[in-house]
Amino acid sequence: MPTIPPVILKRLYVKGSLKPEEDGLSLALKNTIAPGTIVRFEGLELDGQPIPLERVTVVVEGEERAATSITADDPLSFSLGTTFTLHVTGVPLESGQHKMKIRVVVQDVGLLEIPVVDRVA
Repeated sequence: MPTIPPVILKRLYVKGSLKPEEDGLSLALKNTIAPGTIVRFEGLELDGQPIPLERVTVVVEGEERAATSITADDPLSFSLGTTFTLHVTGVPLESGQHKMKIRVVVQDVGLLEIPVVDRVA
């Protein structure tokens, strides 16, 4: 399986999109690399702390899906140019710099770990 270096994967993150929400936080990813199919969300971390995937919702073109509902039998198409937003409930986001890791399994590629570093005002 091909590997994609972290320096390229971090380009998926929409800089400045990490924001506190009333019930948690949100951030956006935009596919600027190549079309792909996400067959599973493997994990999400905020500042080294794992976030239960049950708290994560994926929004693509106005349609919401629980991250746990994305499977090989019901994958998420991530076409080139597509942006999706991750909403995380129950996780407060303080001001300052934050590091995140988003782990997804992509068909024909395997596990990808997307690094995110951003500052919240």
